[in-house]
Amino acid sequence: MSQPINLHTISALQEINVSDGLKLRPLNQSDDVRILEILAADDSIRNRVTVASRLYTTKDIAAEIERYRRDTGLIRYVLIKKDNPIGMVSFWRDDGFFGTSPHPDDYGFGYFLDPKERGKGLATRSIQSLMDAAINNLKVNQFISFCEDSNKESISVLKRLGFRPTDELLKEPKNGWIERKYIKKLH
Repeated sequence: MSQPINLHTISALQEINVSDGLKLRPLNQSDDVRILEILAADDSIRNRVTVASRLYTTKDIAAEIERYRRDTGLIRYVLIKKDNPIGMVSFWRDDGFFGTSPHPDDYGFGYFLDPKERGKGLATRSIQSLMDAAINNLKVNQFISFCEDSNKESISVLKRLGFRPTDELLKEPKNGWIERKYIKKLH
C-alpha cells in the first residue's frame, strides 16, 4: 500500500482564492493576535471546535502551527477577507479520528468564524472552494465533518454544502463532547 500524499506538497492547496477579496491560506504566526480576538469574541467556539479548545495564547498558536506543519494530512487555513483574518478552516485526511479506522480517500474539515462575519455565506463559499480544489487535486471518495446537534449554524452550512447527517455519534476524545458525523459522498 502506498503512502498517502503529503497535502503540503500540493500547490493548489497552499492558497485558495475564494472570490474577490476572500481567500484561504495556511495559518502563520502573524495571524495569532487576530485569531485570539475572534476566539475572545465568542467563547463558545472553544467548546465546539477541537483546535480552538487548545488556543489561548500566541505560544499555543505557534505550537499548533508546528503541529500542522509536521502532519502531512492536515492544513490549518486562516480565512482572509480583504487582508483581515476572519476565521479558520482546518482540512484533513481521515487518518483515523475518534478511534476509527483510517479512510485515506476521505477528507474532512472544521471551521470557525468571527461572529461579526457570520450569516454572509463566507464559510460556505470558502469550504466549497476548498472542496473543489481537493476534488481537482486528490482522489476523494467523500468529505466528512463532525458537528454537535446543538450547533444549528454549522449544521446549516453543512447542509448548504450538500452534507447529510449520519446516525454515527462520536465522542470527541480531548474534550468529551458528542458530535454527529456528516458526509458528502462523491460517487
